[in-house]
Parts: sequence; structure tokens; C-alpha cells
Amino acid sequence: MFRPSHVVVGALVLIAAACSDSDNVVHTLNSATVRLVNDTDTPLSLAVVNVLDSANARLVFGQASACVFVDLSNVPALTITNGATGVSIAFTPILSAGDNVMVVAFGTTVGNVQFASLNNRFVPAANSAGLRFFNGVASTGPLVMQRNGAVLTPFVGFGAASGFVSVPIDSASITFSNQLSVVLDAGPMAFPLGQNSTVVVGPPAAGTDPLRSFTVQGC
Repeated sequence: MFRPSHVVVGALVLIAAACSDSDNVVHTLNSATVRLVNDTDTPLSLAVVNVLDSANARLVFGQASACVFVDLSNVPALTITNGATGVSIAFTPILSAGDNVMVVAFGTTVGNVQFASLNNRFVPAANSAGLRFFNGVASTGPLVMQRNGAVLTPFVGFGAASGFVSVPIDSASITFSNQLSVVLDAGPMAFPLGQNSTVVVGPPAAGTDPLRSFTVQGC
């Protein structure tokens, strides 16, 4: 679904990473691997050393950038702008060499964009997949994720993610509940063997009531 992003900076070639959260390879040089995920209704563009690839432009709700290798010796290494207006959005990730992170954009209203950096490294149990969720909904209170009614995670507050857990790869019902009731039924979902997936829970679209969600793999 996502094509690679290629940016050349000096002698370093920044290439797209293959998409697999379970990639535990520590890349050489002073680089980190990043993917931006948009859980807002503000279109976002991600530039690497001020160079914008079309794969990373005007990302709307539910879309993710290509996986990019970032040379941390460049300052700023990454910039994010409003894809509709071109206005810069404050973004100061703390990255170290070898990091593999998913950056989730979230917020309470259109134009109010915040960021959370999630570590992608996890090795699922044999014959399983890795799964976690991000809570991008301010209105429901802490949420818990369930699979066929069985609780998978602790309660997670707004703007935070659960840890990864190992789950079977067959299809099963994934739901999210607050302290009172189920607030989102994401329906039957299956996850790739040996890979890690993140279910991102988001607020309703403007003028609607149902919560939204989408699933993305890291790099």
C-alpha cells in the first residue's frame, strides 16, 4: 500500500525500509527508521531534511508515510507541515541511532496536532503475530482492547499506546471498551504471521458519532 521514499543527503542514501515491525536490525551510521501515521483530520506532510517525497505528502486520516531512514546528523532531520496550508507543525522527536519508531499524529480538534513516538521492536511468540493499540480518543476515557471478548491489554489513556502482545493469526473480533461499555467494534481482524501491527483508534469524523480505527505495520 505504501511505496518507498528515497532521499539522498550527502553521501548517505536514505531508502525505504521493508515494512515489518519485528525488524530488530540496528542500522549502521547515525540513522533511525521512522513512519508517520495520521490519526487526525488535518492533512500532514513529512519531509526528510526539507525534501518532500510524494509518498509522504498530504496524508489524511488513516494513512501512513513511507518508511524512511533518517540521518540524525542533520538538524532538523524531519519536519512536518499542514499538507493543505504548508504551515509548519511543532515536531521535536527524540531519536537515537538504530531506533525504529512509529510516530502517531493525534489531537482533540482539527488543527490541534500532537505526536507520540512508539517503539516498533517486539518479537511475537512462535506462530503468532504482535499486536498493540494506540488511543487517540479524548472523549471516552481510558480504553482496553479485547479479542473475542478476552482482554488483551490494560486500560490505556488518551495519547498513549499499549505494549505489544502475541496473538493468534486467525481472524477474531477486536473490540475496545471503556469502564462502562464497548465503544468501538472493529470487527473481525487477522494479523500477519511474525509481524507486528498497531490498531490506531481515532475520534469520529466531523458531524458523526462512531469512533474510527485503522491498522498499520511499522518498518
